[in-house]
Amino acid sequence: MVRVLGVVFALLLLAGCSAPVVVPPADVELEIVGEDQGWVQVRVTGVSTSGYEVRWGDADTSYGVSDVVLPIEVYEHFYQAVDGGSSGSQVPTDYEITVVDGEGNIVAQESVHIERADCHLALVAVEGRMVTVRYWGRFGIDYSVSWGDQTTDHVTIDSETGTDLSYHTYAHAGTFGLGMGEIWGPLRTFFSVTVQ
Repeated sequence: MVRVLGVVFALLLLAGCSAPVVVPPADVELEIVGEDQGWVQVRVTGVSTSGYEVRWGDADTSYGVSDVVLPIEVYEHFYQAVDGGSSGSQVPTDYEITVVDGEGNIVAQESVHIERADCHLALVAVEGRMVTVRYWGRFGIDYSVSWGDQTTDHVTIDSETGTDLSYHTYAHAGTFGLGMGEIWGPLRTFFSVTVQ
């Protein structure tokens, strides 16, 4: 019986009837374009349909997953520190960042090495003299955001995403250096902004 089925299959192939051709998905690429003390930015290209996700490799919750939304290519994530057990120490950790398709198949992958997690500050918008920034930091830690005009905002990282927005309106035009650091600790200047 098996031999007969094999012969029938061979005859079907010779007659031009063959198994369906599996078309591989488009070439999805994942590129790490920024990494700074726990903050990571990646670019995802080659995705042409919905259903893809970036899995950051550090949590099995929604925090550890970003939906790939077309036409957006750049995605950001902040890794929380791995506690080293002694006063403020952290364990350097490697994470596998993957892009998966709608069926959960890994279609692209990159590794990132996080030496330590501290904080990060990025410009979101400048509208007249109002400036919007996004800050990232470690869960449960208090930080200061310095606006460069002798004013600071006290911010607390109170969610596992480790990020939020902050706003400031300058009293006069000028160029200001914006920084961030743990409260009572040294500030690090991340960028300058000019308002009119």
